[in-house]
Amino acid sequence: MRGATLVELIVAIIIIGVALAGVLTVFVRNTRASADPLIWHQATAIAEAYLEEALTKNFTVGPGNTRQTFDDVLDYNFTDVGAHDQTGTPIAGLEGYTVQVQAAVDALNDITLASGNAIRVTVTVTPAVSASSTVVVSGYRANYDP
Repeated sequence: MRGATLVELIVAIIIIGVALAGVLTVFVRNTRASADPLIWHQATAIAEAYLEEALTKNFTVGPGNTRQTFDDVLDYNFTDVGAHDQTGTPIAGLEGYTVQVQAAVDALNDITLASGNAIRVTVTVTPAVSASSTVVVSGYRANYDP
């Protein structure tokens, strides 16, 4: 006689079921975390854009009251709820991010704090979905002609 017994069929079904459960657990875990890299990438891109904007300004000129009138690095001390472009227009799809920009005089290698010839700009971006996944970037702007 050829064939499989009922016991053999039940054992095979149990083994296949256990294997499928293990594979599905991995799929569920990966699917649940698949949005995280996108959120990190967007937060990093936002932070780098704000930092680049600030560091390309003059070292010191005068006070600017709004982001459109910021003319020097030290003007960059503000918080945006939702990412905005340089004109203050909200960027569609990025409303869930909070951006905090801080610029302050700092020491940098041989440049002393007292000289005031180096400014550190720190940009902190926090996604609304996870406050623990904050992205922080910083850079320095030096006064090349003191």
